[in-house]
Amino acid sequence: MPKSEAKNPSVFELPLAELERRVEKVQALLGEAQALLPGLRTLTEEDRRHSNGRLRAGEGAILERVLDAVRAQPSYFVSLADEDEGHDPTQLEVELIADRLARRNLLAQLQGQFAAVEQPLSDTVLHLGEQTRTVLLAAYRIARTLARSDRKLRDLIAPVIDYYGSMVRRPKVGEDKPHTP
Repeated sequence: MPKSEAKNPSVFELPLAELERRVEKVQALLGEAQALLPGLRTLTEEDRRHSNGRLRAGEGAILERVLDAVRAQPSYFVSLADEDEGHDPTQLEVELIADRLARRNLLAQLQGQFAAVEQPLSDTVLHLGEQTRTVLLAAYRIARTLARSDRKLRDLIAPVIDYYGSMVRRPKVGEDKPHTP
């Protein structure tokens, strides 16, 4: 194994206690990051899907050039005065728009860095789930069957039976089905 790997083992190789310590540290750092960025918006899935705010790579810088044109000839753009969601409906508030674009561009830098961590993190969680869920569900099916005659086993897996049973709740015999008009 190369020395660089020995110095910095992966999440699959770290001792579990060390991984737990690192996860706690990342959680604390993420909490600090959230505190450093108060007021972040959360859109609904519908709003996110239909947002016109998705800029292509490099588009933020290009739109700054449009702002330069508006600054140079503001009278040409008076008709947009009421579309900037600003404070004065009679004029296009160029500096307000420039401020918003600058904020967007700054936060977009973080978005890329968070995405660089979020996607591999999500994929690793899925990978580990895939490596464990299939075998444990097979073990659960065996344990559920054996629990009928083994009280100790039944007591151990009772919360598991309740958990999965609540997902597929069936009406009891004699229970009326919900009436749909």
